[in-house]
Amino acid sequence: MRKKRRDHLGAAKKGIIQLEVLVEEESASEALKSVLAKITEGKRVKVGIRQFRGKPDLLKKLPDRLSGYAASRRRGEDVRVVVLVDRDTDDCVLLKRQLDKATADAGLVSRSRRDGSGTFHVLNRIAIRELEAWYFGDWAAVLAGFPKAPRTAPRAYRGNPDTPSGKCSDAFEAALRAEGIRISSKPEWGRRIGPHLNVDENRSPSFVAFVTGVREILDS
Repeated sequence: MRKKRRDHLGAAKKGIIQLEVLVEEESASEALKSVLAKITEGKRVKVGIRQFRGKPDLLKKLPDRLSGYAASRRRGEDVRVVVLVDRDTDDCVLLKRQLDKATADAGLVSRSRRDGSGTFHVLNRIAIRELEAWYFGDWAAVLAGFPKAPRTAPRAYRGNPDTPSGKCSDAFEAALRAEGIRISSKPEWGRRIGPHLNVDENRSPSFVAFVTGVREILDS
């Protein structure tokens, strides 16, 4: 813990932003490594991706984690936070409200509650319905990671991949299996596809909102 605190203080003294990204599990961590590297390229940013044991674990621990970041900011550290969760079957409005409340309770400002200056400390984002919708939104990235995948995404996901009902992770696995690809590991999907995701072109509105929000919090 002491080493981590020294690292944060050193970053603050050098004018480096410490971007803390909280995700549900390893699969999101693997998928976002390259995405965040592309977004932060050329900026004085140190990225830390913190994975949890699923969404319930993240939501349970979020208040304490945010309180810790708030304390770091009071010490002068330029810590900014991104929270990413899947919508799954939750009510999107209620889930976002829960995330924003945890942010406010910790004494931090979320993007949706920023003041006139535009400054905010926490970006709360929801992948709709699951992270795999982002893969459907950039099928070229899927083909780069899985050359034997179908040439096109399933028909239901060729438009807005956030809209189909059901678990898109199941639909994604089925698309791979249709071509004999028996890889069901979500972290492996992230490792293969993440490096190829185009941060400027994706048909998933929730992916676009994530990228736009990260860029905004870095400039906030």
